[in-house]
This record gives sequence, C-alpha cells and structure tokens, in this order.
Amino acid sequence: MSDTRENKSDIKRLRKQIDDLDDDILRLLNRRMLLVQEIAALKHQTGKDPLDLDREQSIFRRLARENQGPLAWGAVKKIFGEILAASRDIQTYLTTGDQ
Repeated sequence: MSDTRENKSDIKRLRKQIDDLDDDILRLLNRRMLLVQEIAALKHQTGKDPLDLDREQSIFRRLARENQGPLAWGAVKKIFGEILAASRDIQTYLTTGDQ
C-alpha cells in the first residue's frame, strides 16, 4: 500500500517538474518571438524578405549537431519546424499585415 502512495507522490513530484519546465519553455518561446519581432522590424527597414531559408537550414543543422537525445531528430525537426513557422508568421504579419 505504501509503495502505491510513494509511487503517486513520485509521479506528482515529477509532473510538477514537467509543469515548471513547460512554463520555462513558454517563457523562452515568447522571448524568442520578441527577438523575431526585432528582426522583422530591421528586415522591414532594409526591405529584406522575412523568409530566409538559408538561416532556417542553418538552424536545423546546428540543432542536429546539438541534439543529444533522448528526443529523436524527427521530433526535434517537427518541434522547431513549428517554432520557425510561428516566427515566419510573426515576421510576415509585422512586415505586411497579412496572417
């Protein structure tokens, strides 16, 4: 009986750690998007296209080198693909007003 109680306590503690990490990830993503907004403003001032495929490929190459797992590369690529898509959306909206 106590094993079950300890197990539930461990799960609760681990889930709290996950919740805290999720909060950190959200804060970091929003910080990243603030930087994206600054880049969008600079690109707009210089007339540069918000889409920079070379930069995106460079990000993916760097992340592939940095990933130590256990997150599989396919999952990393999907997650950061979504992050980059959100970044493009912000830049496009800020430079053209389109969503």
